[in-house]
Amino acid sequence: MKKIKEIYENRISTWVKYSSYHIIQRHGQNYIAPEENAVLMWYDPVEKEETLVADVLNTGKFIADTESGAEMTKAVFDFVSKYGLLGWMPSLPVNPYFYLETKVLLPENEYFLFASTTSDTEKYLEQFQVKPNGAKLLGAGQEQGRSPIYDLVFSKNYCEPVDWTIPFLQEMFEHFRAKEMLEDPRYEPWEKLILRKKIESFYHPGVPYMLRYTPVPRACWAFDSLKMMVETACVVALGQEESPVAACKHCGKYFYRDDVRSAYCSHRCRNQYHVYQSRKRKRLEGKD
Repeated sequence: MKKIKEIYENRISTWVKYSSYHIIQRHGQNYIAPEENAVLMWYDPVEKEETLVADVLNTGKFIADTESGAEMTKAVFDFVSKYGLLGWMPSLPVNPYFYLETKVLLPENEYFLFASTTSDTEKYLEQFQVKPNGAKLLGAGQEQGRSPIYDLVFSKNYCEPVDWTIPFLQEMFEHFRAKEMLEDPRYEPWEKLILRKKIESFYHPGVPYMLRYTPVPRACWAFDSLKMMVETACVVALGQEESPVAACKHCGKYFYRDDVRSAYCSHRCRNQYHVYQSRKRKRLEGKD
């Protein structure tokens, strides 16, 4: 099974999560931001690839299956509480050094977020700040080998709208569901053509790189956001003939498996499945 921590061994992927978050109202939307007394914690999401992919798919599946906006918000909040904010602000611009320029170039209709492709840099930055032009955690991003803009991204003054993350997580799940449906013989050829197009529409900009002296020049892969790590992990998982991700035969939750023969997310689920099957057989035998 291929894993991104093996493919991108020499990398910058350290991310930040806070010990607690809360939901705030800005511009008539729900935003998630670190709480004032929250404690900053560093970690590498790539090292948690297995649980990260499973949680992305299970959260996306939950969002796809529910109609309650409150439940969707709670699901995103729980995900952020575990892994941190996705890093929308540095990941979206087409011009990577946008913070040094007067205009930000944005992808058109990325998750239907933007009506136009340009934005004033100052206004763009403000929509991700709890308090516009407020204090930043100076030096935090640069200590991790990142550009100065991450001083804001990793600070308590950074926030992201819930409504942006909801469709992102659902889309990750929908690609995996399309692959599962392709393997189902009940679907007609024309339906499978549509499903293939759905999978092929997965857009991943690729992981940028830089040269670092350690102590000689080496290419270093620089993940610009947690969003990029999620996309990369999902692309790698989707691109394998034998998927490392499967839905548990008993509880239906997605789990990451090192053995493609694994059908259960835990020993508990495996045991319960066999117990239920045994009871079902006995009931059927009793009716005969």
